[in-house]
Amino acid sequence: MEEELPSPLKTGVVLSDERVDFLRELAFCFLRVKTDKWNRFIGAEENQKILLDFLGNIWTNRLFFSTGPGGTLHAGDAEVRTKILCVRKKGALQGVCKQLVCMQVLVCVLSKDLNQKDWPPVVCEDILRHLERLRRNVVTLRGQAEGRTLLPLPLFVERASARWPLDHGLVYSIETLIVQWSGQIWNVLKKDSGALLLQGDHPGPNVELQFWATQRENLLGIQSQIQSSKVQRIMEILERAKSSYYLAFKDICVKVNEAVLEAEDIDLYLRPLRRLISNLEEKSFPKVDTLLPPLFHTLCLIWTHSQYYCTPRRMVVLLQEFCNLIIEKVFAYLIPEQLFKMEIEEGMERVQICISVMRTFKELFHIYRQKIPSYYKEGQTVKSWDFSETLVFKRLDGIIERLQMIEEVFATALDFLQLEKLELGETRGGILSEMVYSMNEEFHDQWRTLRESKYNPFDYTNDNPPSVFPQLQYLADHVQRGSKQLQVYFGSTQRKSRRSCKYLKSNTKLQADSAVLGKNMPKVAGNLKWSQELRSRILQNRNNLCQMAHL
Repeated sequence: MEEELPSPLKTGVVLSDERVDFLRELAFCFLRVKTDKWNRFIGAEENQKILLDFLGNIWTNRLFFSTGPGGTLHAGDAEVRTKILCVRKKGALQGVCKQLVCMQVLVCVLSKDLNQKDWPPVVCEDILRHLERLRRNVVTLRGQAEGRTLLPLPLFVERASARWPLDHGLVYSIETLIVQWSGQIWNVLKKDSGALLLQGDHPGPNVELQFWATQRENLLGIQSQIQSSKVQRIMEILERAKSSYYLAFKDICVKVNEAVLEAEDIDLYLRPLRRLISNLEEKSFPKVDTLLPPLFHTLCLIWTHSQYYCTPRRMVVLLQEFCNLIIEKVFAYLIPEQLFKMEIEEGMERVQICISVMRTFKELFHIYRQKIPSYYKEGQTVKSWDFSETLVFKRLDGIIERLQMIEEVFATALDFLQLEKLELGETRGGILSEMVYSMNEEFHDQWRTLRESKYNPFDYTNDNPPSVFPQLQYLADHVQRGSKQLQVYFGSTQRKSRRSCKYLKSNTKLQADSAVLGKNMPKVAGNLKWSQELRSRILQNRNNLCQMAHL
């Protein structure tokens, strides 16, 4: 996409910038992003900084938008997601186009023998050397733009095969080219699907599948190029010249063939995961646990059938990426910035669901870990998942621990909500009521501070949570100590109630056959007055007993 860009802007005017509105419309159109997801995206300071860097800096030519689990929107200059929108500035490809034109025009014109017949030999060699360098650079740049590896072929291959004996300058040029090819091929061979994890990023399993699909296509392209007739002619020249680079490059060609077999095998056996990953991303989070057993069953089949993926390092990477997917779903379900602003009962229920799903994921890992031998046929060598579970669940365990802390905070909040309904009588009850009221007011102040804070509750790497957390724990401890005093109070009230009931029962029995008269009252009025007093005493003790349900 091409867009004229004015001067750099400040963070405060991002929302009012027309170019941001243009990017928003692109995201709505091509990525099907919903309005609430865009608002969450644009509200994050890190995303605003990415947009500012792209819109305000001339050296940033492109920006990637991608969608994650739950429809969340992400931005950055890296292709790490599933569906991607790439926005380019106007003029970003002009340099590449100019170099391609130079290669198509200059190389063809200046390399013709008829155009060189009147040139001095020194000038001819110098121009050819510069043309060779330009051609290599342009081919390499074009490969990078297309996302694949292109090996630049020399201009002198046809002429070199006819000349014998070969001059040292020509052999040196070919060996220099072989060194460049070797570097390009090694850069592809040493690529690791877990590189993003080692860098501290948190990619999902789609990144693993995309990596091996891309690696397979790239390696097949390299294999096709090194098997071409021109490359084989260069190899013949090196062999005839007895160059030390011949055997070295031949070994690289063998490694490329092995890498092609590996990439094709892994890409084939990882393909069944695409549907499972898609279902996990689309499924509502409370129902995700129903998809986990088929997922682990598929992972076990991959482990036992793939010839190249049955190594702990590769399986650990894949399991870590599935953990990242589950955590992304947790974040989308809980909405960190809204967690403490929702109803306490709803927030606690959501937190408990998330903890349950993540624990189910860990439990299924241990269950299927024990089932691995049953997936092998008789006579096959059994390879178990003998890697440490800490390598897989380090981040997941940190999130679970943090959610348990948040669950305790919600439990404390519910306790304080119950204290609001508590009413105590008598002199001692009044003192306890004052204590409960004071703690309840302090709790509401701390809870209000927590709701208004910008603290990320899921940042388990932050060892210093806000001061509200320990303050709420301190209040919870006070509630526990106060509950003991309330138990003593209600215990004495219960004993008084029992004595009163016993007295009323005996008094009623003694006076059942005698007239019960109020002072200076006739018989009927005295009995009614006595019944009202009896009812009042019974209800008062009954109300005291009902208060015990709130402990």
